Amino acid sequence: MNKTDVFPLVKQPTSKTQQESLGRIVKAQVTLLVSNLDNDNFTRKAAEINGLIETYGEDIRQHLFRYLLSDINGLYFRLLKEHVVQNKTQSMVSFSLALKQQVNLNLLELFEKLELDAFDKVFFSIPLFSGSMDEQAKTIYENNIQQAPSCLYNRQLPDSVFQYLFESIIKAMEVYQFQPIEEIQALVTKVKENCKDKTIVTTVQSQLDLKAGKNTTEDDRLKQTIIEQYHTNPSCITHILEMTKNKLPSILDSLPTFLALDLACVAAYQKLIHLESWLRERMNDGFATQCLDFLGQKIVLETAGRDNENSPVSLSLDSMSTFLKVLGQSQLSPQNMERLNEVQNQCLQTYPKLMNVRTQAAPGSTGSEVSFKPDVEEEANLYYERIYNGELSLDGMIDLLKRLSVSKDAREQDVFACMIHNLFDEYLFFPKYPEKELQMTSILFGSLIQHRLVTNMPLGIALRYVLDALRNHPMKSKMFNFGLQALNQFKSRLKEWPQYCVHLLEIPDLAKAQPDLIHWIQIELQVQHPFNSVHVPAVPNDTTYCDPTETIQDKILFILNNVAQNNIETKMTELKELLQPSSFKWFSHYLVVTRVSSEPNYHDLYVSVLDHLNSKLLDQHILAETYENIRILLNSDQTVSNSSERTLLKNLGGWLGKLTLAKNKPILHKCIAFKDLLLEGYDTQRLIVAIPFACKVLEQCAQSKVFRPPNPWLLGILKLMVELYEFANLKLNLKFEIEVLCKCLSIELKDIEPTSVLKNRQQPQPKTPQTTFNAIASNTSGGGYPVGRPAPPPGSFGGNALVPNAPDLHLNDTVIPNLAPHIAFNPQIALYSTQPAAKRLVLQAFTESIREIIGPVVERAVAIAIVSTRDLVSKDFVMEMDENKMRKAAHMMAQNLAASLAMVTSKEPLRLSIVANLRTIFLSHGLNDSLAEQAIILTVADNLDLLCAVIEKAAIDKVTIEIDQVLSSAFAKRKKHREQRPNQPYVDMETYQMSGFQNTLPQRLRPKPNGLQPNQLSVYEDFTRIPRAAPSTPSTATVSPAESRSSFGYMSSPSGFDNKIPPAPPVVNNAQFILERFASCISELEKLGSSQTNVVSFHALPQHSDIRTLVRQIPMLALNSFDKSEAARTFAQKVVQLLYKSERQLMIETYVVLLERLCEVSPTVGSLVTSWLTHADDERKYNVPVTVALIKAGLIDLPEQDQELSILIESKRTSAIEFTTRLIRACLLSEPALASRREFMASLESLHKLRPMPDSVLALLEELRKRQPEPQQEAIRDQFQFFFGEWVRLCQHPATTEKTMLAFATQLMQQSTFKNDSLFFYRVCIEVSVDHAMKFKLVPSAAGQSAAGIAYQPLDAFTKLVVSLLQVVSTDEDNNNDQVGLLNKVLSVIVLVMSHHHELGGPRFDQRPFLRLFSSLLADLHMAERNVRYMELLIAVGNTFYTLQPMQFAGFAFAWLQLISHRLFMPQLLLPEDEEGWPVFHRLLICYFQFLSPYLSQQELNDTTRLLYRGTLRVLLILLHDFPEFVSDYHNDLCDVIPMSCIQLRNLVLSAFPRSLRLPDPFTPNLKIDLLPEIHFSPRVLSDSGLVLKDVKRDLDLYLQDRKTNVFLKELLKKIKNGGDYNVPLLNAVVFYVGVDTIVKGTTLYQGPSMEIYQFLLTELDSKGRYLFFNAIANQLRFPNSHTHYFSCVLLYLFIESDGEVYKEQITRVLLERLIVNRPHPWGLLITFIELVKNPRYSFWSHSFTRCAADIERLFESVSRSIDQI
Repeated sequence: MNKTDVFPLVKQPTSKTQQESLGRIVKAQVTLLVSNLDNDNFTRKAAEINGLIETYGEDIRQHLFRYLLSDINGLYFRLLKEHVVQNKTQSMVSFSLALKQQVNLNLLELFEKLELDAFDKVFFSIPLFSGSMDEQAKTIYENNIQQAPSCLYNRQLPDSVFQYLFESIIKAMEVYQFQPIEEIQALVTKVKENCKDKTIVTTVQSQLDLKAGKNTTEDDRLKQTIIEQYHTNPSCITHILEMTKNKLPSILDSLPTFLALDLACVAAYQKLIHLESWLRERMNDGFATQCLDFLGQKIVLETAGRDNENSPVSLSLDSMSTFLKVLGQSQLSPQNMERLNEVQNQCLQTYPKLMNVRTQAAPGSTGSEVSFKPDVEEEANLYYERIYNGELSLDGMIDLLKRLSVSKDAREQDVFACMIHNLFDEYLFFPKYPEKELQMTSILFGSLIQHRLVTNMPLGIALRYVLDALRNHPMKSKMFNFGLQALNQFKSRLKEWPQYCVHLLEIPDLAKAQPDLIHWIQIELQVQHPFNSVHVPAVPNDTTYCDPTETIQDKILFILNNVAQNNIETKMTELKELLQPSSFKWFSHYLVVTRVSSEPNYHDLYVSVLDHLNSKLLDQHILAETYENIRILLNSDQTVSNSSERTLLKNLGGWLGKLTLAKNKPILHKCIAFKDLLLEGYDTQRLIVAIPFACKVLEQCAQSKVFRPPNPWLLGILKLMVELYEFANLKLNLKFEIEVLCKCLSIELKDIEPTSVLKNRQQPQPKTPQTTFNAIASNTSGGGYPVGRPAPPPGSFGGNALVPNAPDLHLNDTVIPNLAPHIAFNPQIALYSTQPAAKRLVLQAFTESIREIIGPVVERAVAIAIVSTRDLVSKDFVMEMDENKMRKAAHMMAQNLAASLAMVTSKEPLRLSIVANLRTIFLSHGLNDSLAEQAIILTVADNLDLLCAVIEKAAIDKVTIEIDQVLSSAFAKRKKHREQRPNQPYVDMETYQMSGFQNTLPQRLRPKPNGLQPNQLSVYEDFTRIPRAAPSTPSTATVSPAESRSSFGYMSSPSGFDNKIPPAPPVVNNAQFILERFASCISELEKLGSSQTNVVSFHALPQHSDIRTLVRQIPMLALNSFDKSEAARTFAQKVVQLLYKSERQLMIETYVVLLERLCEVSPTVGSLVTSWLTHADDERKYNVPVTVALIKAGLIDLPEQDQELSILIESKRTSAIEFTTRLIRACLLSEPALASRREFMASLESLHKLRPMPDSVLALLEELRKRQPEPQQEAIRDQFQFFFGEWVRLCQHPATTEKTMLAFATQLMQQSTFKNDSLFFYRVCIEVSVDHAMKFKLVPSAAGQSAAGIAYQPLDAFTKLVVSLLQVVSTDEDNNNDQVGLLNKVLSVIVLVMSHHHELGGPRFDQRPFLRLFSSLLADLHMAERNVRYMELLIAVGNTFYTLQPMQFAGFAFAWLQLISHRLFMPQLLLPEDEEGWPVFHRLLICYFQFLSPYLSQQELNDTTRLLYRGTLRVLLILLHDFPEFVSDYHNDLCDVIPMSCIQLRNLVLSAFPRSLRLPDPFTPNLKIDLLPEIHFSPRVLSDSGLVLKDVKRDLDLYLQDRKTNVFLKELLKKIKNGGDYNVPLLNAVVFYVGVDTIVKGTTLYQGPSMEIYQFLLTELDSKGRYLFFNAIANQLRFPNSHTHYFSCVLLYLFIESDGEVYKEQITRVLLERLIVNRPHPWGLLITFIELVKNPRYSFWSHSFTRCAADIERLFESVSRSIDQI
């Protein structure tokens, strides 16, 4: 049982959130009453406050005291004294708690003014000993402690006061000595006389005795005290827990068992111990007996009632369930097992809510109430009556129970638990039920198990009841039939309980009554997994295993989270102390399942962890857990269809290899037999699982000394893999896995001789009856390899054996070829020349269209072709002996028939689908003009036949395999006959006898003994000559294949498609066809919706799901029609009808999204739909889930809906009242709220006026009253909204001038409410503006005014208001209300509001309103540039952009990039000569690249990243062109954050040079770099390398001075390597700093410490490190300056002086890869490369790497020719 399975049941009227909200409201009300106190209303206000305290408890009084203590003068003190002195009995604890929260009070003065006696002063001072007023408190205590006991004479105080005093004394003992001890002892003794519960004195008395030295053994004294207290009063267990909290759980073992169990339950309830682990550690048969006695006594006490206040504390449901779970899973004696069954039954009867343990009990409740409320019992019984009366179907009952079981409403949970409890209670009376009612009950009983409505203990009881009914009653009896019918309901779940199945097989009557069921159970128990070659090794079982405590678990997980190679020694020492052998099982499961399977990058670290732990037993557990999870994933259906599951399996394979092969340890054949594994994968069509796993394991052989090639074990597996590679028709990705393995093992694939295992091996026959349909036919060459083994569909193990003729080839696995080289683009289409990226969108649309159409079309065509071909070929070849002739004829006929049918049926649907997908994709990318429409029409016309050819080829491939399967037995008979009796004629007697038409045929057509003649065979050959392409006029706008390929950037690839197939003319859509197509889509949508049982929300659907595809296609149908508005209106009417008939949330959301898309087709349709949904007088629309979904989508105008509902309520329409009540509850009381109370104002007023008022309305109004916000704040919000509304209207008025706006802003700032809470004003304005922009949909735009302009009017008005306020506010720097401060306030509120929307919206976050907000703000600031401190304000905006950086707000990334590159932001920051804005923009650019870097480092970029990269490229180009000095000065920082793979971005940065400089032509012959004047000047560098070098700068400077600290270089190397993950910024900074130091000192290039550092790094770094090192040098090859000259010389010197060829090759690579990308190229880079290639001193062309491969050699030849031309 998981932790989440069992929780104590909550029974509380409101949620915790509601209670907290109510408490805040009451406290605010008290604060308001106190603030309005005066002499006239003091009595009345004080009485109101007292009433609130009596109603809502002492928490309100404590709040009152805290507020009054802030000012102890006047009326506040009067009220304080009244509550402290006159209500002393009730208020002492509250006042003390309030005092503890004060920081600085004059206690002496306060106590004297309150006229407190000595005991009161002592009582209030002791809790303050550990606070800020401790000195005052101790003085007061010492002055009053002697008189305090005498003050208690004739004074009655509740025990709670004394309990609080004693707890304070115990806590004070930690900081105060209480000397002399006799004084406090006298007080405690006097208190003991006065308090009723003497046990509460025990703890403090024991502490005082200990302090006085009266006892020697504290533990013994504490135990004795605990035992005495518990025997005297068992209900004081909570007090005992407080005494022993720090000694848990050790003290439990020394206490009597009953006391220990009771104390453990209470401690577990307070989360102090893990009860389940504690019980398991001690569980044995004797302890189990004591636990059963404990449970039995608790049940007896609970049943007898708890009238006595000293009764033991009740068990919580959680504890009860934990006891039963641990006992049920333990090995018990037969006597205890029987006793356990009795206790379980008693528990369910006594604690019926165990039936549905869902939520935590409320504070102060254990959730263990014995019975249910009468109304709950009545409702539960009513449902059963409705079943037996026929009013409620059994399916309806199950749906009802499902809803109740997951409900968050406490009462509905009670109803569910009561219904289950009553059903179980009735079991004893089932024999008395009538036949019909008992049959219904049995179906209901079994359905509870089938639908998982009972779990854990109730599930066990339900299963036992069914088993008892079958086992203990004779066949054909009523109870036997009950058990049989119930068992049939959950038959599919029997495989989950193998032991239960064994018990069922032992019942002889069941075998007689249901032999099929018994046979089915036997088959389920003998199910064979696809992979049986994986076995889990045994682990020694001489240790008792248990999970560690939660505290230990947290510590272990903390260590694993923080371990690294540099601290592994320390962390492993800590882990060894925590990890005990008993926890190895838990640790291994956690490490393998949670860490290893999903974190392949940390495998080496985890191997190091195991090596340091050095435990053989732990290693065995880790290996066993690894094998177990590998076995599960290999045999899981999910692994076949889910790539993420296959990734987990590959990760585990790599991990297994590291644990074994990499350490020279074998993987035993009994654990994994790899050859058998591959063959099983081949037989079950699961090579997609087996090959990647095996390859990942074997990759680790490269790290082994024993198992690397030519190890015979490894080569044996590789040979089988090569045979699969060459002959098993593998997909490309599986072939690639094998190629990668061979490359990793440094072995050539062609050098491995394949085995012949597959060819000589008998194919295993399926065990299912449909053997014929799963047979694999041989190919025409006569070899033994199958003709293509298609992969099974997700979730299957091959062909569907349950359905006759089920094909093995599934269309979901059809490989769609690369269409890019074959798509024709008309050169007359302007769109493709102005938007080249649109060509890729065309490819995407074509691929999606084929995927949508190909399935049903090919399926139908193949089915017809198979039947026709089978009958004709069987007839014609009845006497043909050569099976190859028969196969060839069958192929020719079937292929042509299937292809022709596929083309005819697919052409028109395919054309429509392409048009729809192209429009959708073009619209989503902003290409929605007339050019796009022209491109769609012409592109579809030019390429339709190409796509039809793809579908034809799929049909041909599929029908070839299927006809071989269908005729496989006929082929086999002929082959057998030919081999055994080659000279005898052949007759297929089965076919000949079944067909009686031979004698009716003319003589020429009758079958002949020698088979078909050549002229007869020509009939089949003619099939290949039948043209399938429809005649049409060739397009004049064709494009050559070369042009087509170049437009996509793809290389030529072989394909079977002709690029010059004449296209068909477009067909005009008519209205009838559109409607039929729409009806078909809607029907398909309904089917898909009913089949999606595991998805509850539209947004949870996968991106390419069929439902999403249909939702995209239907609006496209409307767009394709002649009158799109009319079509969209017709579609919308139908969708609205379906919407209100839907019950599932998925379909409701789907129809709402579809309705949104239809409304976007035409604004008039949006208006009509909104009108229907709001004003239609139809009772069907009283559907709350549908209405809520429409409100979320903005399709219902809430103010108008409110008015409509108000009218219906006033007319006393019952259905409208009930609907309005439920709708308001769903909209206002949900989290988060969907609407505000103001939007239902009219409806609420009408509900208030109802007389009589229904109960549902009363309950709603009461909840709303409790949640009502503070009236004062609500009034302020209304006032602020009014101000802002007036401002918006002012801005929209055409006669408004700037002077008018400034006057309004001046008046606004003078308002007292604005002065007091300006931040709240800004928040109200922003929320109103953003909500208006987000909800503004479907409103037709006015003439000459765009809809977007209307939506953003409040946002634009708000930014104008902010700028007006900035102009009005004083600019005096001494004034806090300066312009920058005001703008920072506004920006902070914007950030908070946006953060809220970003977190709430998640993936659906709409960034457009905030983009508009900031854009408008920048524009308005620019307009007012002369009247504000513009640069300072712009920097403030830049700081806000830094706060909103994409690393924190990923959903704002696109808008953020647009904002920082805004024409009114970036240029304004960078243009001023003082460069004040440069650091701000530099910081923004750096954080942006830090966000983008992980995405750009991936091997393949997705569409989103590609768009961001394109935008980044444009921004850098603008900076390079307009602000090159900025880029040049910060080049070091930019190079640090740009990924190594983004060579062109780096070239852009390094190509920047000051505009005052003119670059010499690097290709000038005999250019002397040394003579250039610029070479002697150092460039300006603003990047702060010292910040990166802060840890090494001191030692680096010392080394550069005297080179005495030789150990420094090794330390530097270690810091650069950073544990294998190179610190690139540090390496770049070191290279730059050392070079600049050399330039400044004028040291010779070839001497000095700088060159020693460079050469040390060159030799000591590995290949990756050297690559980064050379890149760091190349980053300084820029425009002519001293840095460029120096680092160019360094690179050339390292090239000529380095001994290894690999160094020279890497230097060449770094230079060359920067030169072969698109321009610009840095000047210094060109100079260096030209020098390297042309100067004979470097002998560049003599090095072998220039001729290592043909492509490289051609590249260098091209470079050589270019250089020679200089």
